[in-house]
Amino acid sequence: MFWIKRHLYYQVKRGQVTVTFVEGNKSITKSCSALNHPRTLMGNFMEIEDCFKSIAKELAPRRFLLQDPTAVVHLLESVEGGYTNVEIRAFREAAFGAGAREIFMPNSNSKLSKSQILNREFMEWDGV
Repeated sequence: MFWIKRHLYYQVKRGQVTVTFVEGNKSITKSCSALNHPRTLMGNFMEIEDCFKSIAKELAPRRFLLQDPTAVVHLLESVEGGYTNVEIRAFREAAFGAGAREIFMPNSNSKLSKSQILNREFMEWDGV
């Protein structure tokens, strides 16, 4: 069966998330108070998952013959001591909860280009 692939690029920063529908070049930026924890980006998991869901529903709604999107969740903020495996997994689970088919998590502070996302030309977090 023929499936149309879709990619959502989540750029997570303190206090906000920007999601880009890569194939459509459309973006939405949304404030998310759960991303304001003093030690890390991951504050309230349920709020972050709801924020991811609402943007994904708007950018890439589920439709017949369209695959659930592949998500690239990019944590663009550095935190003191770095991210733990639990924090990284929590962001992965939030993207799965938002309807992603598969998740990739780049380990860099630089934004990715469309070709880097589509060709998966980035390093991922160890153990992810």
